[in-house]
Amino acid sequence: MTNHLTALAVHAYYAGELDAGRRACERLLATRLDDNLEHQVRANRTWYTQRLDDLADCRFQRLDIEPAFPGWSLFNPTILRHHDRLIGIVRSSNYQIVEGRYVMPEADGQTIRTENLLVDLRPDLTVERVRQIKNPDYPTTDFPVTGLEDCRLRHTQTGLGVSATIRNAAPFDGRCRIATADLDYDAAELRNLRVMAGLQTQEHEKNWMPIEPGEGFWGGWLYSASHNGHAVTADPDTNCPGGYLLRQRHPAPALARGFRGGGQVVRWGQGWLGVVHEVAHMPTGHRVYEHRFVSWDDSFRLAAISEPFAFRELRAIEFAAGLALLGDRVVVSFGVRDAEAWLVEIPSDAVASLLHEPVSIQGGQGPG
Repeated sequence: MTNHLTALAVHAYYAGELDAGRRACERLLATRLDDNLEHQVRANRTWYTQRLDDLADCRFQRLDIEPAFPGWSLFNPTILRHHDRLIGIVRSSNYQIVEGRYVMPEADGQTIRTENLLVDLRPDLTVERVRQIKNPDYPTTDFPVTGLEDCRLRHTQTGLGVSATIRNAAPFDGRCRIATADLDYDAAELRNLRVMAGLQTQEHEKNWMPIEPGEGFWGGWLYSASHNGHAVTADPDTNCPGGYLLRQRHPAPALARGFRGGGQVVRWGQGWLGVVHEVAHMPTGHRVYEHRFVSWDDSFRLAAISEPFAFRELRAIEFAAGLALLGDRVVVSFGVRDAEAWLVEIPSDAVASLLHEPVSIQGGQGPG
């Protein structure tokens, strides 16, 4: 069966049978594949992926603001519904990606620098106010990547905060770590930085998905949609203020093994809604990020998924770092090519119509 589906995943494109090819890729990824075949299937699937506006009614809004410094980029925004309004943080960095290489200004040498901009958004998603965020003080190493990367806004028991990737915090070794900090909104300042220890010293820790407060849960993250075959959350440790414990949840279907963190996880009916990305490594050597909406039940059993989609550009790097419910709208914030910052709003009922049971739950049938 695997051989037939693999052939179909290739030939359906040239035969113009795009739905058949798309279903073949999903069915293959819902089984256990060796690494080489999985990489091939993910690369093939990018030729069947559709843009979000081909799947649902939606509206895009670009965040056209001044970067932290002239010539710097804007990308990978995060958003949060706070006191019935939308706020966000936009990442601004000193590099550009040129033919797959990071290129920094000569004055910065080979150091990648990141600053973050706090934005207030109007109901129509246009920008009302922008302030550069003052970074927290922390001891550093000489590793040439500075700043808090890809922040996720989150509510904490004391107010507002962020979790983000950090690489030059002493005494760590330059590998990606998750750091948390409190956000003083009025002062536009991050304080009380704390670096979370990783499971293993050799692993990168990135893209934990903050779980917005809801009944029975406060202040943690979805650590992984599939870690050793299970959904895993990082829950507050009641015996250690500021500490967290990894908690194994429900078994996750094979399809979830490629899900990587995106925006926040928010209450959705009696369960949770998130947006995740999956990575395809293309034969040309570049990467492609594709996204999909995912819902879990109240105890984090994977309940439903959408088809994978691109936001603005097919076969490119796009990255969602924020998701919020605003009335009857779902708003997602994302970056394109580490060079542009965007928002997209989708009616909640349109998102619901995109969600279907994962392939493995349907007894091997492709998505309808």
